[in-house]
Amino acid sequence: MDGLQSIEYGDWFINQKRVPSKDSEEYKEFYAFHKQLCMDGCTMGGVYINPFLYWHLNFWNTEVDIIDDRGRISQKYANPYLRDNEWVITNEIDRAQNEKKGLVILGIRRLAKSVIESSYIGWGATFDENSQNIIAGLNAPDIKLITDKIDKGLNFLPEAWRWQRVEDNWKNQVTLGIKTKAGERIPFSQILIRNLDGGNNEEAIAGTKPRKLIIDEIGKGSFLRGLQAATPGFTTPYGWGCSPILTGTGGDMQNFMDAKSLMFDVENFNFLEYKSAKDDQRIHGLFISHKYRMEAKEDSTLGAFLEQPADSELHNVKMLVSNEEKADKITNDNLDRLKKAGDRLAYLKEKMYYPQEVDDIFLNEDTNIFDIEASKRQKSRLLSQERTGTPVILYDDGQGVKHEFTDKMPISNFPLKNSDNKEAPVVIYEFPIESPPYGLYVAGIDPYRQGKSAYSSSLGSVYIYKRMHAISGEKYQDMFVASYCARPEKKETWEEQARYLIKYYNARALCENDEISFIDYMIAKGDAHYLERQPDWLKEIVPNTTVRRDYGIHRSSEKIRDFLHGCLKKYSEEVIHTEKDEDGNIKSEIKGMAKIFDPVLLEEMIQYNESGNFDRIIAAELAIALAMKLDPIMGKIGGEQDVRIQSMFTKNKKKTLFTESRSMFNTPKNKMFR
Repeated sequence: MDGLQSIEYGDWFINQKRVPSKDSEEYKEFYAFHKQLCMDGCTMGGVYINPFLYWHLNFWNTEVDIIDDRGRISQKYANPYLRDNEWVITNEIDRAQNEKKGLVILGIRRLAKSVIESSYIGWGATFDENSQNIIAGLNAPDIKLITDKIDKGLNFLPEAWRWQRVEDNWKNQVTLGIKTKAGERIPFSQILIRNLDGGNNEEAIAGTKPRKLIIDEIGKGSFLRGLQAATPGFTTPYGWGCSPILTGTGGDMQNFMDAKSLMFDVENFNFLEYKSAKDDQRIHGLFISHKYRMEAKEDSTLGAFLEQPADSELHNVKMLVSNEEKADKITNDNLDRLKKAGDRLAYLKEKMYYPQEVDDIFLNEDTNIFDIEASKRQKSRLLSQERTGTPVILYDDGQGVKHEFTDKMPISNFPLKNSDNKEAPVVIYEFPIESPPYGLYVAGIDPYRQGKSAYSSSLGSVYIYKRMHAISGEKYQDMFVASYCARPEKKETWEEQARYLIKYYNARALCENDEISFIDYMIAKGDAHYLERQPDWLKEIVPNTTVRRDYGIHRSSEKIRDFLHGCLKKYSEEVIHTEKDEDGNIKSEIKGMAKIFDPVLLEEMIQYNESGNFDRIIAAELAIALAMKLDPIMGKIGGEQDVRIQSMFTKNKKKTLFTESRSMFNTPKNKMFR
């Protein structure tokens, strides 16, 4: 803070009752003083006031809520209120610029992000000569919301800083500058408006050289390639010459895969990093939680917020500060009320609009068919009880397929991080019985297309599923017993491990056949007999289908996709065990979700939407569909459900699960997701 101007609250522009005469030398000095505060920041009571915050509170104007003379709530154009939101966000913007990094901000509704974004662009365009200040978004209406605020905000600036519009096209480009009496147009700065069109216009920002860059509502489409196309324009030998600010809002996450990739992989994208409040080992972007909701704000001062001495100048700065206990109560009361009312949609909206955890932002009520809360509970249960499988590498010693334990870790993130090692192992949840009969186990396979891709997060996925099948009077529970989800550098490595896994369980394998290279690989290896041919039951789903392929199943039809999704949905929500009291009333139920032991498959179910890439879900659905269609053909026994599942729900967390599985759940290698 050395060299910064030290001021008192009375020096703030908003507190000036008189502005010097326009023609006076004092006028120039007056605005030079305030420009310095807007460019460099200042100190007050020994506390740093960042330059953007000083500009935002003193010179920007936007619609603010007021109580009129009749006691009604209305709006007027005025300087924004100082809230703890603005304090946090503007300081992090300042830090991002100093560290030459980007900043991604995701959080609650009424965060005032559009006001901050418009002010930020206006700030750059007003003071930064020859600068390009870019506002980008995923659709035209969202962009217009911000450009309207920029347009009006610029009109409220003091005359000394109010540039003329040399070019005035808010759909493409606005140029600020001077129009001489002779008709000459002298540009000062530019505001560029760019529409990424949901990800369809990847080159929208390419070729620009931004000093300020906003990408708004990043949960509404693909933007990472657009950001990558823009990056060369602000990359210098000294680091980034621009700190891109990317924002999103809970509940506006219709196509969130890029947003989630960035939010949880900030370190690899050169964005500011923050530790999770619940787990300091988890890193993500800036998260503004439900604790900042407007209903929980209380009148305070900046001095009180920063716990300054009673005589501090900062106590003169009024501030709205979040009461965290009040925010918790409001949010939890709303959730409890909606849960009791049985309004699932409204419940999910409340969680998304006012997220308590960063993952809540990515909930999606429109296209997620799975039980999100049940999936989250099962995932948490698995991780807390360390029941997430055993990693192995499979090999063929000439006598058959064998396994060896490995220190390689499975992929634990969804979506993938750039830093994730895609050379993942096979994961065993229950080892196969000796000499398993053909049909006891089935496999669902979702291969991937090319060996390498700079952008693709697609994995090759295999799930092995054990049917409830009568063998020597024994009962075997319907459940997933193994998985393999990876994308090694050589595709042949994935194909080999997938083939070994199928043979290890002697599984009947249903493969997604839009990509046939794995089918060709199995044929070439002489193992085509493991592959299911294109099933006749497809005609029951799509009677008029013209697709004729030797092996596997295609997902080109919406009816087929709906059928497969329905298989996993029914499986996960089916009641498999009930506990009753002495009067026969149901005390509790265990559903099929309890039979899913892959926490990342559960995460895919939590985050599912129609436009994302969900390889594990596809493979799991294919396995369940095949098992379901084989049941009437090969037989399936009923009777009591497998009591091993119930052990997960007992208070004795050390009880061994699946004792026949060669002690897989009490091996140290099981702690893969810790």
